Amino acid sequence: MVFIALLFFASCNSPTTNSNYTQKSIQEYADAANPISENQSSEEYSNRLLIKNGSIRFRTEDWTQSKETITHHLKTFGGSIVHENIDTYDYSVNVYLDCKVPSDNFDEFLNLLEKDLGKPESKSIRVEDVTKYYRDTEARIQNKKELEIRYRELLKQAKTIAEILEIESKLNEIRFEIEQYEQLLKTYDAQISYSQLSINLFQETKRDFQFVKRIFRSISNGWDNFLWFLIGLVELWPFLIAIVIFILFYKKKRSKSKD
Repeated sequence: MVFIALLFFASCNSPTTNSNYTQKSIQEYADAANPISENQSSEEYSNRLLIKNGSIRFRTEDWTQSKETITHHLKTFGGSIVHENIDTYDYSVNVYLDCKVPSDNFDEFLNLLEKDLGKPESKSIRVEDVTKYYRDTEARIQNKKELEIRYRELLKQAKTIAEILEIESKLNEIRFEIEQYEQLLKTYDAQISYSQLSINLFQETKRDFQFVKRIFRSISNGWDNFLWFLIGLVELWPFLIAIVIFILFYKKKRSKSKD
């Protein structure tokens, strides 16, 4: 009714030099289209939208074989490794794999990993229900699009440049908000469709003393320390000169006292 009355007022107002709608009427018009009703925001949906992510850590005897097993299961379920990092130490190897798995296959993928790689040392699964946020965002997009249509109809009836510029400014704001909400939905869609799983493979390596290697490492470290010692002496040259001058002065004074 507000929209029909506003259009009627805009089309029937007589003088062409007067504004057909003031700032107040436009703002009231926008406010009438913006709110989301409580029925919309509190409506229950049968299909929940879940974002499921997790992390898991395995101790393994052969991390290369374990990684091949993980890669095989990922291909089977349509997943992939999106990031990989390997840290090698003297007595251990840590492999970190960030995996992307279709959410529908997430639980089955986890079960197969535990079956083939053994009981995990640690495991953490996080599930976030974003149904309400998703539906609210959809409703906001719908409301903004309806408001955009109404402003475009108002734009057709604008009589002055000021009115045109004002309505176009509002349209730009609405379009920007719509694009933001749509981008948020795309992000939700990606997170809902694919789950993220961080896998850590830990392997202990043989504790070989490596005598020759340690000897060469010690020689190298000793030489480096000697060079740093020389650099330290160079940085202390003002103090060294002051000490030399003091010694010379002290000897000269002492020799005079003996005479």
